[in-house]
Amino acid sequence: MLRFLFGTGVLCVLALSWLPLQLQAQSTPTAAQQMNLQSVANVNMAGRQRMLAQRMTKAYLMLGQSIDPEGAQAILQESIRLFDAQLDALKSLPPNAAQARSLAELDAVWARCKPLLTAYPTKLGADLLYDLSEELQQAAHHVTLGYRDAGVLPLDQLVNLAGRQRMLSQRMMKFYLYETWEINSAPADMEMHLARAHFTAVLLQMEKSPLTHPKIKAQVAELRRVWEPYQTVLFARRDATRMRRDALLAAGLSERVLESTEKLVAMLVEMAPIGDKN
Repeated sequence: MLRFLFGTGVLCVLALSWLPLQLQAQSTPTAAQQMNLQSVANVNMAGRQRMLAQRMTKAYLMLGQSIDPEGAQAILQESIRLFDAQLDALKSLPPNAAQARSLAELDAVWARCKPLLTAYPTKLGADLLYDLSEELQQAAHHVTLGYRDAGVLPLDQLVNLAGRQRMLSQRMMKFYLYETWEINSAPADMEMHLARAHFTAVLLQMEKSPLTHPKIKAQVAELRRVWEPYQTVLFARRDATRMRRDALLAAGLSERVLESTEKLVAMLVEMAPIGDKN
């Protein structure tokens, strides 16, 4: 069985990784500090829902095609659990009007999507998930933008941008698996290429930014290192049969890229300013 590097323990730790190291040393953070930290935490949590919308469908498609069934089942169950937990956490926060609307939309789409994801995977189910997983990702994106736009720190935008890389890493693999199952192959191929264009553009932007902290630069370099073999496997021009032979390798690489992007986001969150916004 393929050992997926991005396991339950990593997810649980990263779900709480918004708490900066500086604050851990303080026993009584100020109200302004708490507001800054919670703002970044909300953007990070909502942004992770976008990724999970893609990752759950990826795991469903792996199960349906018998690609590491045990590993795929673990990913699917873990992702559903975390999506539910984070949705409950976001709903427990006091939202503004725009956030309340987007959360209600996400809740409604999830109520339609979850029964499919928890049912026995079939080609018909995969076909239905093609559009439904897109609705779920878009709804999660609207929630993320709601928290980003209400944020108090410039870092909120950067966390949103880096967090979107998590989603794109899983989105590419999802559409790869639609091609291997020969479901909507032409549009899936187009979406794969669009996702790669967005991913590489942001990666290049981070590499060239003069404002990036050296620690962040080092993690971006690590992301580049794991990204290159992943995109090589994904975008080799082959037929569905040959793509299926490489599906297990591609799935493992997708988890490595996801792990690296989560580390990058966690590092950005930990660098959140403690004081009031200047």
